[in-house]
Amino acid sequence: MLIRESELMSSQELILTIDIGTSSCKVCLFDLSGAIRATAKSEYPTLSPQPSFAEQDVSAIYSGIVQSVKAVLSKHSPSRVIALACDTMLHSTLLLDEEGDPLYPLLNWMDTRCQDELKSLNQEYQEKRFYFRNGVPLHTIYNLPRLIWFRKHYPSFLQSAWKIVTIKDWFLGKITGEWYCDYSTASGTGLLNLSDRRWDEELVSCAQVSTKQFLPLCEPDHHFPLQVGPFTHDTGLLPGIPVVWGGGDGPFANLGEGMFHQREMVITVGSSGAVRMCDHQPVFDPNQRSWCYYLADGIWVGGGAINNGGIVYSWMNDLLNDNTQWEIDPQRPRPLFLPFLTGERSPNWNAQARGVLFGLSYFHTKEALMQSAFEGIAFRIRSIFELLKDIIGDPLQVVVNGGFGVSPKGSNILSHVLGIPLQLSEFPSAPCRGTFFLTLKVLNQIKSLDEISQKNFNQLNILQPNLDYSAFYDRLYRFYEKVYQANRGLFQEFSEFHLA
Repeated sequence: MLIRESELMSSQELILTIDIGTSSCKVCLFDLSGAIRATAKSEYPTLSPQPSFAEQDVSAIYSGIVQSVKAVLSKHSPSRVIALACDTMLHSTLLLDEEGDPLYPLLNWMDTRCQDELKSLNQEYQEKRFYFRNGVPLHTIYNLPRLIWFRKHYPSFLQSAWKIVTIKDWFLGKITGEWYCDYSTASGTGLLNLSDRRWDEELVSCAQVSTKQFLPLCEPDHHFPLQVGPFTHDTGLLPGIPVVWGGGDGPFANLGEGMFHQREMVITVGSSGAVRMCDHQPVFDPNQRSWCYYLADGIWVGGGAINNGGIVYSWMNDLLNDNTQWEIDPQRPRPLFLPFLTGERSPNWNAQARGVLFGLSYFHTKEALMQSAFEGIAFRIRSIFELLKDIIGDPLQVVVNGGFGVSPKGSNILSHVLGIPLQLSEFPSAPCRGTFFLTLKVLNQIKSLDEISQKNFNQLNILQPNLDYSAFYDRLYRFYEKVYQANRGLFQEFSEFHLA
C-alpha cells in the first residue's frame, strides 16, 4: 500500500494534476489512494493562418487550465489540495521576452512550416551524427529546424528572445516565479544531449542561438512553492503548496499505466498513436527510426509515433456517411489501405507520404473500406512495434490505451495483427496518474517509483489473438510493407504537383 489504510480512512488530502494537451487540458483530482475524485477538461483552438502553420495563444491555454481547475474544485475545498503537478504535450516551441511574455504564438507538434529547413539541415545532421546525441530523427516537430525558420523569417524575435521554452515551462514559470525545464520535456525538444543530460551546445549553435537562451535543467520531481498571484486568486489554491515539474505526456502515460520497468510497453491509439517501451538507458536505433525521451528516476522511453490513428477511421466514416453495423471478417474482399492521410512519422519519417488504396475493386463495399481503415492503422502500429523489438527486445507486457485502441474493433484488430496478448486499459488519463505517482515521491509517501503498488491498478482485461487470423495478417503485413516500399519514392514526386 502507498499509505496505511488507517491513514487513508481519515485523510482528506488531495493531489491536483494538470495534463496540458494539444487541443485541451485535462485536470484530475486524486486522493492519496490514487482514486480520482473529480476531472474536468477545457478545449482551446489551434490556428492555422497559413498552410502548414499550427499556432496557439498561450493565454487561451492558461484560461483553459484555470477553468478546469475551478471545475474540479467546485465540490472540493481548495484547502484540501496539498500538491499540484503537471505533464505536457511534447514538441511545443515558445519565444519569451524578459518579462516572460510570448514574442510569437506557441508552435505545437502539428506545425510543419520548417520543411525547407529540414532539407538544408539533413546533410549536416547526418554527418555529425546528431541523432546519437539527442535521440531524435530530423523532423519538423523538433526545435532545431524551427529555430532556423525563426532565424530566417523573424530574426529579431530570435535574437531578442530571453528564453526559448515549452508551454509547461511557461505555465510553471507564471505560477511559481521559477524558470526551469525538466529533463523529460527537454528530451522532446531535440536539443538535449541524452548521455550528458545537458543542452547540446553544438546543436544549439546550429540555430545560431545560445544555450543561455534555454532554461536550467532539472529532474521531473523538481518542485517549488505555488506563489501568490492571479492563479491562486482565480482558483483558490493555497500559496506555498509544492508544484511538481513533471514531464512529457507520452513517457508519463507509461508511468500511469504501471509500465515503466525495462521492456514494458504501452500502445496508445487515439486520434494519433504511439508505441513506447521503457529501458534503463537511452535508446538509440542504428537506423535512426525511433526517438528516445526521458521519464524520471533514470528511466528512458524508446518509441515511435504515428500521425494517422483514429482520425483515419473518422475520416472514412464521415466520407462514407455510414453508420451500418459490421464485424471484422478477415476473409472479406477488400483493398489494402496505406493510411498516410497526414504524412508519416515513425518509422520512415516521410512527411510527403499520402494515403493509398491498393487493389480497390468495383465490388468492394462500405464495410470493406471501413475494415481496410482499421487494418491500415494496425499495420502502422505494428511497424513501430517491430522496430522496438529490434532495438530493445520483445516486450514482457503490453498495455493498450486510447479511445480507438480499446474500442472493440480496434483492440481486436491490433491483437490479431501483433499476434500477442494485449492488456486493455480504459483509465481516463494515464499521464495524470503518472504525475500523481511522481508527486507521491515528492511528498515522501514513497521513496522511489518502484514502490508503486500493483494494488493501484485495476485488473485489466486481456485480449488473446486468434492465431489463424494472426497468421493471415502476418502475410498481409509483409505485403503491406512491399506496397509501401514500392511507392516510397513516388510520394515526393507527387508532392511536387501540389495536389495533396
